[in-house]
Amino acid sequence: MPAAGPPLATDRLDPQEMVILHRVFRREIPLLADLIEAAPDGDQRRAATLAGHLALILDALGEHHEGEDDLLWPKLRERAVVGGDVVARMAEQHEAIAGALAEATQLSHEWRVTGERDAALRLAEALRELDRHAAAHMDDEEEHLLPLMADHITSGEWTQVGERGRRSVPKTKLLIFLGAILEDATAQERQLFLGQMPAPARLLWRTLGTRLYDRTVTRVRRNSDALAQS
Repeated sequence: MPAAGPPLATDRLDPQEMVILHRVFRREIPLLADLIEAAPDGDQRRAATLAGHLALILDALGEHHEGEDDLLWPKLRERAVVGGDVVARMAEQHEAIAGALAEATQLSHEWRVTGERDAALRLAEALRELDRHAAAHMDDEEEHLLPLMADHITSGEWTQVGERGRRSVPKTKLLIFLGAILEDATAQERQLFLGQMPAPARLLWRTLGTRLYDRTVTRVRRNSDALAQS
């Protein structure tokens, strides 16, 4: 089968979508590390709140990378011959992130059960290690891979990755993750994301999602102002 040509102009991927998604992981992982480190020793309720939100973020990161591994990298290897080294480097970085992700996930399960400070400190350090790997990878990806994706991956193919990710998020958490995506988005970026949603979903976000996300942020990030000032 011949290699696919470049996407048509009307079906080109907007690389900014990946940058917007990356902001969620850049913000939430280090913030949660700080919040977990500051959690009171033995406070299982606080541990459950933070570990629950952390699970949403870590699961989304893992699924995002698996979607790229399965749906994007094979296409790029076939179509972007000159970008083979870049794609190979992305895959290697995913392996390092997967190891750090697995460790953080296991430590989070342990801390959620006990709420003990020693477990919290180990989890916080694991999250900072994960953040170091993930941030370096996202920097590299945004600088060197996104131009290849813009030329060789269609918007429809990128949408498949997003749809796979959405299916992996529990339905009760979809509005919360949408809020996390939109939190730091510009007005134009918000329009980009919301414009792709069906009208009933946009209405649900406006009537329920915004309040749900605000309550989640308040509950998860309590004491975050004090941490920033310390």
